Amino acid sequence: MSDQLLKLAVRAGMEQHQSVAVVGDLFRLTYVENRAAVMGISLVPLWVITLASLPALIFMAWWMWRHLPGGSWMARIMPWLLGGATGNLFDRMVFGQVTDMLDVDIPDIAWLNPPLERWWVFNLADSYIFVGMILILILSLTGKLEEDASGTTGEDPTPPQESAG
Repeated sequence: MSDQLLKLAVRAGMEQHQSVAVVGDLFRLTYVENRAAVMGISLVPLWVITLASLPALIFMAWWMWRHLPGGSWMARIMPWLLGGATGNLFDRMVFGQVTDMLDVDIPDIAWLNPPLERWWVFNLADSYIFVGMILILILSLTGKLEEDASGTTGEDPTPPQESAG
């Protein structure tokens, strides 16, 4: 919802390619429409991405509903991934492109050709997906992904009882 509200405000209040400094040159709002996929890369046509996204989202939602314990970290992270993907899918289906606006300066990466002086312009949906994936990676590497938020594994701590007979 916050992603779509920000996109609506940017589309209504800015001209395409207009840039407004928020924190000097470090962080700006820059209105661009992205007809490609991640970071403006277009390996396949946009309609392929759009067509593949809907069943993937439906499967992810079903899997989350059927298989994730309510208190697990995955159950808390998956809505970020689903929400971000849904926000960008909505843009593609309704507008034929994704509205991006978050423009962040980064230290120059000179070894790339061409050098990268600013990060690619992105949106809140992209950041939800990025943060969700980073959390999954960190929790996986630390072995905590299977735990619930209280720090337990979600397993019943009492051992199974032997049946009499």
